[in-house]
Amino acid sequence: MTRTEDKTALEKKAKEYAKKQYLLTVLNLLLSTAFLVFVTLYLTFPLRAFAQGIAEGYYLQLGVYFLCFCLTFFLISLPLDFYSGYILEHNYELSNQTVWAWIRRELKGNGLGFAITLPIVEAMYFLIKGYPEYWWVLAGILFTLVSVVMARIAPVLILPLFYKSTPLEDEGLRKALTPLAEEAGVKLEGVYKINLSKDTKKANAMLAGLGGSRRVILGDTLLEKFTTDEIASVFAHELGHHVYRHIWKFLGMASLVGFTGLFIASILLERFSIRLGFEFTHDIATLPLLLLIMGAFAIVVLPLENYYSRRLEAQCDLYALDKTRSPAAFIGVMTKLADNNLADKDPSGIIEYIFYDHPTIAKRIEMAHQWSVRAVNKDF
Repeated sequence: MTRTEDKTALEKKAKEYAKKQYLLTVLNLLLSTAFLVFVTLYLTFPLRAFAQGIAEGYYLQLGVYFLCFCLTFFLISLPLDFYSGYILEHNYELSNQTVWAWIRRELKGNGLGFAITLPIVEAMYFLIKGYPEYWWVLAGILFTLVSVVMARIAPVLILPLFYKSTPLEDEGLRKALTPLAEEAGVKLEGVYKINLSKDTKKANAMLAGLGGSRRVILGDTLLEKFTTDEIASVFAHELGHHVYRHIWKFLGMASLVGFTGLFIASILLERFSIRLGFEFTHDIATLPLLLLIMGAFAIVVLPLENYYSRRLEAQCDLYALDKTRSPAAFIGVMTKLADNNLADKDPSGIIEYIFYDHPTIAKRIEMAHQWSVRAVNKDF
């Protein structure tokens, strides 16, 4: 098989993998929606009766209800999650996990998710019960504060629960990254390596944290498979998020979406609660209805959020090209990421609009080519 044939086969494999991922995303969405509709219409009153039968007090009953709700959804969604998170990844040789490692990760992730969301749900219903006319305003403020706190603590308290994080030690690489970091005003001690390879063969990097917890995080899969110039290009992209304050912009976008969704939810929750037989809007049995309304709104605005995210990511791509002045390294990164992660380089426009929070690989490579042409013309 020639190199061209190898490349064609790899691109075909990537498109097959991507199509299955899109399908699984849609199926998961349909399953979640159907579950919420079913619970709202048929299961929520028996769940409420069960919670009231074993617990005393409104908030304890709400906690029992929420636990039963989460456990039920976990069991229903487990087969699809196992296929998408374990079987599919192994079928395409992208995962390093054993079955037991996958199970432990799922249990840990779901347990942590429940521990974080339970106080939020309790606070939400405290506000709905105590401030029925403007609970959505207070809830929006609460969600914004929680988002800021989570962004602050995620890299130092949550990420280490899943991956070992250590400061970057490669002196040669540190010397290559130091000028980029100094120009961006980032201390190089804030660059960390995590052991992604224990779970996946995919390469990745990110900027995480706020204030003193802000750091650039590089996966060991990236450090092992990419050249120094290519890693510098990835590093510069992540620095772009810091320079342009993208974390705060993402938080601002999330806050705007949250307030809008909660306002709509406050109207629809009051309108449909009585019609569906609930005693009042703060009835613990209204939880699936509230989640259904918020989930539907999240689906509607997701393409707009993705569009905004793609614009910020493209801004960071340009920053990386301007600072490294190495379009060849940038194109090498994009090509290797596509091949290594089995990413579809050039999906259809509708797929990009709905699913992609980064520009497509093809568009990012084309941007680098255009930057190179402009740089040459400018030099002349």
